[in-house]
Amino acid sequence: MNAARGLRYALRRDVAIEDFGGRSLALRCETLELREVNASARRMLALLDGVRTVEDIAAATGLANELVQPALADMERLGLVRRAVRLEKERIGNMNEAKFLADPDVSFRQEDDDGGILYNAETDSLEVLNPVAAEIWKYLSAPRTQAEVAAHLCETCVGAARGQVEKDVAEFVESLLKKGFIGVVEEPS
Repeated sequence: MNAARGLRYALRRDVAIEDFGGRSLALRCETLELREVNASARRMLALLDGVRTVEDIAAATGLANELVQPALADMERLGLVRRAVRLEKERIGNMNEAKFLADPDVSFRQEDDDGGILYNAETDSLEVLNPVAAEIWKYLSAPRTQAEVAAHLCETCVGAARGQVEKDVAEFVESLLKKGFIGVVEEPS
């Protein structure tokens, strides 16, 4: 069975796309990141006027699922699209196996090299992030386990002690979960 079957995606609310002849640019408004989008990706993004499955997008574009899924995963990594999943906002039993995702309704503002600020309108709460915490937040734009986050930080922060990174990630993830800034991805049944 294809692991991508049933995966659903939506365009992030803070993304604006502008076409310039045969080229397109996508702007992440929250982070002020500008990305060039190729023609195939632009066709996929045009279809994300709501939540669509990989299969829906493949059928509408005439591309194979095997091409659409990696392209959407790459656009998710770049912060242009988000996986449409149900997020559980409470602590679960085994936090090590859970996949965590930044709540798409939480706003993030990058503060130069100083980190950033999260704002959750639902709970009217703010969280100030140092640069490492901001890196974790951005990395959680796609579902990730604590181990994946720690591995990413160890690659990004050269010389960091793995054991300390794992401990710090576990504490930070639990804190963000408690405060409602992230959720645990509920896997489709």
